[in-house]
Amino acid sequence: MLFDDRVRASVATYLTFHHSARGLAKLALDRSGAGTQRVALEWGKAMAASAGARVEVEGLDPHVFDAPVVIMANHASHFDIPLLLSVLPRCPGFLAKKELFDFPIFGPAMKGIHCIPIDRADRKQSLEAIERAADLVRTGGRLVVFPEGTRGNGSRLQALKKGPFHLVQRARVPIVPVGILGSAAICPRDTFKVYPGTVTIRFGTPITFSAERPSNMTAERNTLMDRVASALSDLTGLPREAAKDAS
Repeated sequence: MLFDDRVRASVATYLTFHHSARGLAKLALDRSGAGTQRVALEWGKAMAASAGARVEVEGLDPHVFDAPVVIMANHASHFDIPLLLSVLPRCPGFLAKKELFDFPIFGPAMKGIHCIPIDRADRKQSLEAIERAADLVRTGGRLVVFPEGTRGNGSRLQALKKGPFHLVQRARVPIVPVGILGSAAICPRDTFKVYPGTVTIRFGTPITFSAERPSNMTAERNTLMDRVASALSDLTGLPREAAKDAS
Protein backbone atom coordinates (compact mmCIF):
# COMPACT_ATOMS: atom_id res chain seq x y z
CA MET A 1 0.00 0.00 0.00
CA LEU A 2 2.84 2.40 0.81
CA PHE A 3 4.10 2.12 -2.76
CA ASP A 4 0.63 2.90 -4.06
CA ASP A 5 0.35 5.90 -1.74
CA ARG A 6 3.67 7.26 -2.97
CA VAL A 7 2.66 6.70 -6.57
CA ARG A 8 -0.55 8.66 -6.02
CA ALA A 9 1.45 11.49 -4.43
CA SER A 10 3.85 11.51 -7.40
CA VAL A 11 0.95 11.59 -9.86
CA ALA A 12 -0.62 14.48 -7.92
CA THR A 13 2.67 16.39 -8.10
CA TYR A 14 2.96 15.76 -11.84
CA LEU A 15 -0.64 16.86 -12.44
CA THR A 16 -0.10 20.04 -10.42
CA PHE A 17 2.91 21.17 -12.41
CA HIS A 18 1.51 19.94 -15.73
CA HIS A 19 -1.73 21.89 -15.32
CA SER A 20 0.14 24.89 -13.92
CA ALA A 21 2.27 24.99 -17.07
CA ARG A 22 -0.86 24.72 -19.22
CA GLY A 23 -2.48 27.49 -17.22
CA LEU A 24 0.50 29.80 -17.74
CA ALA A 25 0.46 29.08 -21.47
CA LYS A 26 -3.24 30.02 -21.56
CA LEU A 27 -2.49 33.18 -19.59
CA ALA A 28 0.12 34.23 -22.15
CA LEU A 29 -2.58 34.09 -24.83
CA ASP A 30 -5.43 35.54 -22.77
CA ARG A 31 -4.52 37.96 -19.99
CA SER A 32 -8.09 37.87 -18.62
CA GLY A 33 -7.27 34.51 -17.04
CA ALA A 34 -10.42 32.79 -18.36
CA GLY A 35 -8.44 29.97 -19.99
CA THR A 36 -6.28 29.55 -16.90
CA GLN A 37 -9.41 29.28 -14.76
CA ARG A 38 -10.77 26.49 -16.95
CA VAL A 39 -7.47 24.63 -16.60
CA ALA A 40 -7.68 25.04 -12.80
CA LEU A 41 -11.10 23.37 -12.75
CA GLU A 42 -9.71 20.53 -14.91
CA TRP A 43 -6.79 20.20 -12.46
CA GLY A 44 -9.20 19.81 -9.56
CA LYS A 45 -11.05 16.98 -11.31
CA ALA A 46 -7.79 15.28 -12.33
CA MET A 47 -6.42 15.51 -8.79
CA ALA A 48 -9.55 14.00 -7.27
CA ALA A 49 -9.42 11.14 -9.79
CA SER A 50 -5.70 10.54 -9.21
CA ALA A 51 -6.29 10.20 -5.47
CA GLY A 52 -9.08 7.71 -5.98
CA ALA A 53 -11.37 10.18 -4.23
CA ARG A 54 -15.11 9.64 -4.59
CA VAL A 55 -16.55 13.13 -4.17
CA GLU A 56 -20.15 13.47 -3.04
CA VAL A 57 -21.75 16.92 -3.30
CA GLU A 58 -24.70 18.18 -1.28
CA GLY A 59 -26.58 21.48 -1.42
CA LEU A 60 -24.74 22.98 -4.41
CA ASP A 61 -26.71 25.70 -6.23
CA PRO A 62 -24.58 26.69 -9.26
CA HIS A 63 -26.45 29.97 -9.68
CA VAL A 64 -25.10 31.23 -6.35
CA PHE A 65 -21.69 31.49 -7.99
CA ASP A 66 -22.91 33.69 -10.84
CA ALA A 67 -22.49 36.65 -8.47
CA PRO A 68 -19.58 37.75 -6.27
CA VAL A 69 -19.27 35.60 -3.14
CA VAL A 70 -16.73 34.61 -0.51
CA ILE A 71 -16.61 30.85 0.09
CA MET A 72 -15.58 29.91 3.64
CA ALA A 73 -14.66 26.26 4.17
CA ASN A 74 -13.09 24.18 6.92
CA HIS A 75 -9.55 23.04 6.23
CA ALA A 76 -7.96 19.67 7.05
CA SER A 77 -5.91 18.62 4.01
CA HIS A 78 -3.58 19.69 1.20
CA PHE A 79 -6.30 18.30 -1.07
CA ASP A 80 -9.05 20.71 0.04
CA ILE A 81 -8.27 23.16 -2.77
CA PRO A 82 -8.37 20.69 -5.70
CA LEU A 83 -11.37 18.91 -4.18
CA LEU A 84 -13.29 22.19 -4.10
CA LEU A 85 -12.23 23.03 -7.65
CA SER A 86 -13.42 19.60 -8.79
CA VAL A 87 -17.04 20.49 -7.95
CA LEU A 88 -17.36 24.29 -8.24
CA PRO A 89 -19.12 25.59 -11.38
CA ARG A 90 -16.78 28.60 -11.61
CA CYS A 91 -13.13 28.95 -10.70
CA PRO A 92 -12.55 31.20 -7.69
CA GLY A 93 -9.37 32.77 -6.46
CA PHE A 94 -7.93 31.77 -3.10
CA LEU A 95 -6.54 33.73 -0.22
CA ALA A 96 -3.51 31.52 0.41
CA LYS A 97 -0.33 31.53 2.47
CA LYS A 98 2.51 33.28 0.68
CA GLU A 99 4.83 30.23 0.77
CA LEU A 100 2.71 28.51 -1.90
CA PHE A 101 3.58 31.26 -4.36
CA ASP A 102 7.30 30.44 -4.06
CA PHE A 103 6.88 27.18 -5.99
CA PRO A 104 8.04 27.55 -9.61
CA ILE A 105 5.27 27.36 -12.24
CA PHE A 106 2.61 26.64 -9.59
CA GLY A 107 2.99 30.02 -7.88
CA PRO A 108 2.63 32.11 -11.07
CA ALA A 109 -0.33 29.93 -12.12
CA MET A 110 -2.02 30.69 -8.80
CA LYS A 111 -1.67 34.40 -9.50
CA GLY A 112 -3.18 33.73 -12.93
CA ILE A 113 -6.47 32.67 -11.33
CA HIS A 114 -6.40 35.70 -9.01
CA CYS A 115 -5.10 33.98 -5.89
CA ILE A 116 -3.79 36.44 -3.32
CA PRO A 117 -0.80 35.69 -1.04
CA ILE A 118 -1.06 36.48 2.64
CA ASP A 119 1.73 36.51 5.21
CA ARG A 120 0.13 35.94 8.60
CA ALA A 121 3.40 36.92 10.32
CA ASP A 122 3.36 40.38 8.70
CA ARG A 123 0.37 42.39 9.90
CA LYS A 124 0.85 45.19 7.34
CA GLN A 125 1.05 42.76 4.42
CA SER A 126 -1.93 40.81 5.77
CA LEU A 127 -4.08 43.95 5.86
CA GLU A 128 -2.99 44.84 2.31
CA ALA A 129 -3.86 41.30 1.14
CA ILE A 130 -7.29 41.55 2.79
CA GLU A 131 -7.96 44.83 0.98
CA ARG A 132 -6.85 43.36 -2.36
CA ALA A 133 -9.13 40.39 -1.78
CA ALA A 134 -12.04 42.69 -0.94
CA ASP A 135 -11.41 44.64 -4.15
CA LEU A 136 -11.42 41.38 -6.13
CA VAL A 137 -14.87 40.33 -4.96
CA ARG A 138 -16.26 43.87 -5.01
CA THR A 139 -15.49 43.99 -8.72
CA GLY A 140 -17.22 40.69 -9.53
CA GLY A 141 -14.81 37.99 -8.40
CA ARG A 142 -15.28 34.90 -6.27
CA LEU A 143 -12.86 33.94 -3.53
CA VAL A 144 -12.22 30.97 -1.24
CA VAL A 145 -10.81 31.48 2.24
CA PHE A 146 -10.17 28.98 5.01
CA PRO A 147 -11.14 30.99 8.10
CA GLU A 148 -9.43 28.56 10.49
CA GLY A 149 -6.18 29.96 9.08
CA THR A 150 -4.34 26.62 8.98
CA ARG A 151 -5.10 22.95 8.47
CA GLY A 152 -6.64 21.01 11.33
CA ASN A 153 -6.68 17.24 11.81
CA GLY A 154 -10.30 16.77 10.82
CA SER A 155 -11.54 16.01 14.35
CA ARG A 156 -12.83 19.49 15.26
CA LEU A 157 -13.44 22.94 13.84
CA GLN A 158 -10.68 25.31 14.94
CA ALA A 159 -11.40 28.81 16.22
CA LEU A 160 -11.88 31.17 13.27
CA LYS A 161 -9.52 34.03 12.48
CA LYS A 162 -10.74 37.61 12.21
CA GLY A 163 -8.99 38.45 8.91
CA PRO A 164 -11.46 36.78 6.54
CA PHE A 165 -14.31 38.62 8.24
CA HIS A 166 -12.58 41.98 7.81
CA LEU A 167 -12.56 41.00 4.11
CA VAL A 168 -16.29 40.35 3.81
CA GLN A 169 -17.10 43.44 5.86
CA ARG A 170 -15.19 45.52 3.32
CA ALA A 171 -16.61 43.72 0.30
CA ARG A 172 -20.23 43.41 1.59
CA VAL A 173 -20.89 40.23 -0.45
CA PRO A 174 -22.54 36.97 0.67
CA ILE A 175 -20.60 34.25 2.47
CA VAL A 176 -21.13 30.66 1.30
CA PRO A 177 -20.20 28.23 4.10
CA VAL A 178 -18.84 24.91 2.85
CA GLY A 179 -18.18 21.81 4.92
CA ILE A 180 -15.55 19.35 3.67
CA LEU A 181 -15.71 15.89 5.24
CA GLY A 182 -13.18 13.11 4.71
CA SER A 183 -10.33 15.07 3.09
CA ALA A 184 -8.05 14.50 6.10
CA ALA A 185 -8.09 10.78 5.29
CA ILE A 186 -7.24 11.45 1.60
CA CYS A 187 -4.12 13.44 2.42
CA PRO A 188 -3.46 13.83 6.17
CA ARG A 189 -2.17 17.13 7.51
CA ASP A 190 1.37 16.06 8.34
CA THR A 191 2.15 13.95 5.27
CA PHE A 192 2.09 14.18 1.49
CA LYS A 193 0.96 10.57 1.08
CA VAL A 194 -2.32 10.21 -0.80
CA TYR A 195 -4.98 7.59 -0.05
CA PRO A 196 -8.27 6.72 -1.78
CA GLY A 197 -11.54 7.41 -0.01
CA THR A 198 -14.86 9.24 -0.01
CA VAL A 199 -15.14 12.98 0.49
CA THR A 200 -18.40 14.83 1.06
CA ILE A 201 -18.62 18.53 0.22
CA ARG A 202 -21.69 20.24 1.68
CA PHE A 203 -22.75 23.72 0.61
CA GLY A 204 -24.70 25.74 3.15
CA THR A 205 -27.20 28.55 2.72
CA PRO A 206 -25.45 31.84 1.81
CA ILE A 207 -25.07 34.26 4.71
CA THR A 208 -26.04 37.76 3.62
CA PHE A 209 -26.02 41.08 5.41
CA SER A 210 -26.74 44.74 4.78
CA ALA A 211 -24.87 46.51 1.98
CA GLU A 212 -24.47 49.46 4.37
CA ARG A 213 -21.68 49.37 6.90
CA PRO A 214 -23.00 49.45 10.47
CA SER A 215 -21.85 51.89 13.11
CA ASN A 216 -20.48 48.98 15.18
CA MET A 217 -18.27 46.92 12.86
CA THR A 218 -16.87 44.85 15.73
CA ALA A 219 -20.31 43.65 16.78
CA GLU A 220 -21.14 42.77 13.17
CA ARG A 221 -17.86 40.87 12.76
CA ASN A 222 -18.42 38.88 15.94
CA THR A 223 -21.92 37.96 14.78
CA LEU A 224 -20.62 36.87 11.36
CA MET A 225 -17.86 34.76 12.93
CA ASP A 226 -20.37 33.01 15.15
CA ARG A 227 -22.79 32.40 12.27
CA VAL A 228 -20.08 30.96 10.04
CA ALA A 229 -18.62 28.80 12.81
CA SER A 230 -22.10 27.45 13.58
CA ALA A 231 -22.76 26.78 9.88
CA LEU A 232 -19.45 24.96 9.40
CA SER A 233 -20.04 22.90 12.54
CA ASP A 234 -23.52 21.95 11.32
CA LEU A 235 -22.25 21.09 7.82
CA THR A 236 -19.35 18.95 9.03
CA GLY A 237 -20.73 17.61 12.29
CA LEU A 238 -17.49 18.73 13.95
CA PRO A 239 -17.41 20.32 17.42
CA ARG A 240 -16.31 23.95 17.60
CA GLU A 241 -13.13 24.97 19.37
CA ALA A 242 -13.73 27.73 21.90
CA ALA A 243 -13.35 31.20 20.38
CA LYS A 244 -10.19 33.11 21.23
CA ASP A 245 -8.65 36.44 20.34
CA ALA A 246 -7.34 35.43 16.90
CA SER A 247 -6.35 37.92 14.21
